[in-house]
Amino acid sequence: MSTKMLARIDNDRIALMRAFVESARRLNFASAARELGLTPSALGRRIQRLEDRLGVALFVRSTRRVTLTDAGMLYWRQCEEILSAIAEADASASSHGERPTGLLRISAPASFGRLHLSGILPRFLLENPDLRVDLTYTDQIVNVIETRVDVAIRIGKLEDSGLMARRLAPNRRRLVAAPAYLASAPALNAPQNLQAHRTLHFSHLRGGETWTLQRDKEVVRVPIAPVLRSNDALALCDAALAGEGIALLADFISGAGLNDGRLVSVLDDWRIPETGIYVVYPASEYVPSKIRTFIDFLLANLSNGFAQPDQFSR
Repeated sequence: MSTKMLARIDNDRIALMRAFVESARRLNFASAARELGLTPSALGRRIQRLEDRLGVALFVRSTRRVTLTDAGMLYWRQCEEILSAIAEADASASSHGERPTGLLRISAPASFGRLHLSGILPRFLLENPDLRVDLTYTDQIVNVIETRVDVAIRIGKLEDSGLMARRLAPNRRRLVAAPAYLASAPALNAPQNLQAHRTLHFSHLRGGETWTLQRDKEVVRVPIAPVLRSNDALALCDAALAGEGIALLADFISGAGLNDGRLVSVLDDWRIPETGIYVVYPASEYVPSKIRTFIDFLLANLSNGFAQPDQFSR
């Protein structure tokens, strides 16, 4: 948001927005009033003044509950952005952006998020007590601009989206299986042997039910008939750990099993093309401190979180 836009927002309007946002978060006027240090009647008057200014109802009030109207939902998202920008501007001016504030919206792939973000986010919040986080796990590629996401984790080959990007780590993938499965399985000396094996397939792979392997300049594409096909890589890892077959998994999924020997890599002479793990965010001349701080946190805390290559040969 530009400085000119913020300058046009008078102090009275900001107070009304804050009253609205707190009420929208809680959907309880009494609770919102206590948080703001107001009486319920004073809060109600502020909400009414805002609705009168806008010429639209923001809440549906009944004796049992308070809900947002469609206009209220839309206005809430926009007010959150405005107030976050104001808080960010204040923090930047007073402390050169050293203390990030406001709401940080994060989107990340589900498996990656559960394995590698959920465990470290409490520490991030502890280190940044003035930040609030809205975290969404989804395997869909979200439109960062339209959904007002501040940062998103992307895995694979980046498309030209006009977003800024920082590479967090390489995304290395390999074929893995449990030793117990391999002990009684057919020979596995070449990629073509995979067709005689039980395979576990991630349904979001762009190549469909074909695995592409490379050795030097030789590329082999192997059609498979998976016994298990899933859009959840963790389910495939669980099946591989249970001895159900061979899975093509990223190291950030299979690393724990490889580290403790419950999984081993196979066909180590053949590589799966490497991609990357990135954090992307909207392009801007000024990157808010909340985004810079989160990216620095990820770079510091994810560097040792994945299996290392050439470590798990069978």
